[in-house]
Amino acid sequence: MAQELGTTDLGTYDYVSRVYNENMRLENYKLPTTSGDGEIIFFDTDEINLTMEIKEQRVEKITIITPAPQSSTYMQVFEGFEFGLDALGTWINTYHRSTSTHGPASDVVNGILASYNTTKNNVLTVSLTRAK
Repeated sequence: MAQELGTTDLGTYDYVSRVYNENMRLENYKLPTTSGDGEIIFFDTDEINLTMEIKEQRVEKITIITPAPQSSTYMQVFEGFEFGLDALGTWINTYHRSTSTHGPASDVVNGILASYNTTKNNVLTVSLTRAK
């Protein structure tokens, strides 16, 4: 599947939601097929808060916040983007650096920057943006 990264974004919402949903097995965590512009909250559960910053139907940023970074739900949501955006690489090592040190870590895979930050109380925030 061809990558549809823009020069400053992760692709159209249509593209991002489609490739994510193709890789998501948890029905409750699938994305709607359409979205408006702005900062949109897609999930806000006990395990996952997922927001996207969308401008002119292009996804500029995806943010996942979880108090359960070892949960299967978090792993599957993150992997939906990782596999969907064809960004397999070193991010598992970046995740481990952040969760083991309770601090920030980041890496670029296939033009996408994943920025992790784990707080002392084990809340993980991950942001996906287009690498500059």
